[in-house]
Amino acid sequence: MSCSIYFLLLSLLVFTESLSGIINRREYNFTISYAGNSTSVLLINNRFPGPTIRASINDIVIVHIHNALQTMEEVTIHFHGILQRQTPQMDGVGFVTQMPIPNGRTFTYVFQAYPTGTHMYHSHAGLQAVTAVGALIVDDRSRPWQATEIPSGPIMFCDHWEGVDRLAQETGLLQSPFKWEGEPSNLYMNGQRNFVLTLDPDQTYLLRLIGATSLSTIVFGINQHPMTVVEVDGKLVVPKPNMTSIEIASGQRYAVLIKTKRQHIGVFAMQASIRWRIAAANSSSIGILRYGLQSSISSNMSSLELPPLLNETELFLFAFNERYQTLLESERMPQGRQGRADNEIILRTSQEYTADGQGIRWLTNNATLDMLRLKNLTIPLLMDLYNGNEQNLPLDVVYTLEHNQLVDIVIQNTVALNGVCESHPMHMHGHQFWIHSYGTGMYDSVKHIAPNRHDPVLRDSIMVYASSYAYYSPNRNISNHRKPCGWTKIRMIANNPGRLADDGGGSSEDSCYGSNDLSRSSSSAHAVARPLLTAQHRSSNLSSTSIDYAVPTQRHQSITNVVDDNNIQQQ
Repeated sequence: MSCSIYFLLLSLLVFTESLSGIINRREYNFTISYAGNSTSVLLINNRFPGPTIRASINDIVIVHIHNALQTMEEVTIHFHGILQRQTPQMDGVGFVTQMPIPNGRTFTYVFQAYPTGTHMYHSHAGLQAVTAVGALIVDDRSRPWQATEIPSGPIMFCDHWEGVDRLAQETGLLQSPFKWEGEPSNLYMNGQRNFVLTLDPDQTYLLRLIGATSLSTIVFGINQHPMTVVEVDGKLVVPKPNMTSIEIASGQRYAVLIKTKRQHIGVFAMQASIRWRIAAANSSSIGILRYGLQSSISSNMSSLELPPLLNETELFLFAFNERYQTLLESERMPQGRQGRADNEIILRTSQEYTADGQGIRWLTNNATLDMLRLKNLTIPLLMDLYNGNEQNLPLDVVYTLEHNQLVDIVIQNTVALNGVCESHPMHMHGHQFWIHSYGTGMYDSVKHIAPNRHDPVLRDSIMVYASSYAYYSPNRNISNHRKPCGWTKIRMIANNPGRLADDGGGSSEDSCYGSNDLSRSSSSAHAVARPLLTAQHRSSNLSSTSIDYAVPTQRHQSITNVVDDNNIQQQ
């Protein structure tokens, strides 16, 4: 990709902001390196989690990423929750929206801070995002929170494999014979097993919770401190009070209000535990909420009373019956024509052996887009499409949408090779959607027309639940392989032309970011099915799988007002 693409982008952003006469720029320099002599742990500016990116709505964010990994590892960064309006080439999906950043080189991301809310950024290469993660917050100063934000910032939940080499883990997921390194050894809060949060008594606080796990769906609670959920994936919801615990899948983000007690001294346990998988012994993370520095913390953590956490059955019932509701009338789900969308796409997930009978892949409609299919590309698929070249397009995983179509996407879950139905976190790049409905067994497009509710929250990450044959069910058996075991229907408007990565994961044999991308996915998802959705502008004269983001040339002139030419280094 030439530097002229960046000049075009920056000029467009400047033109847009100049309408209001205000241009705010937030610029960051990040170096990605190994921790000490280990290639298993990646750090961003020598930190885990990495530094927080913070901007106001519609600010221009510029992030310089330098790859300082001493091996031949490449990196990309995905800004999870940012819609990348007019900037699909900044989405950070290797070989799809950009070529990966090689060792010793620097890549500059430029995008508009939109939408508001709690987001994150993470590596989108291999399993790097186990530690290469950080928070991204977009503020709306016209609508400030009427509560004090936690001074220490968001709590990011991550999972960790003790004594497991990350590169060997990546290789094992793709090789034949398949090698599974097992479940995470433990969970972290902000990179610590026993994170301490110090607050003042008798105050109302805003606490941001970020699911940065690479595999695990967790449930989190604070003893004697019920939470009121006010934001989900960056979107405002009808406040849901008295939550003793909250399910947080990979890639999901929540903002909650908590009220500290009227007492000067207090020490309370915070707990994050794994759900929907067989958790390793002692894998939970136990943190501490204390009132002021004068509250002493016992060295015997087992003496603390733990918060009550929901089990899988309770989480399932909450998702089906008590879902979060949108707060804003402008964000209500469109009802469609007689309840139906303009287009319905059914994505059937399945787990299968490779042709040699030894490797394992997760498939969507019997196809998968993994690194083995992409590694020989020399320019990203997005630029191919921009130039009218469809020769390298993986047509078996591409779904073309008309611009502004109302689209329903059904994710059909099926039982894996081991006889267990996994619950999959998924995340969509570049768009938000509504959870139209959940169901058990097999989806039926004739019967399942009506939504579960008419006011679901607009979000970008979901859980596709196992409605039967889950790991705790008594009827697990390998003979159940491929049986339907639940489905989720989401509804979206195809209003952001470009290439959308739609990764899913969180399964027992892929180590993908379960949110990770529908997705949140992590591109750790080499073994995960990752369909691509392309949006077509009706007025575009490009081909049906192309994108349309051309702008008038007179908008190109103010590039030097935003960033110096030397700061843009496309490798």
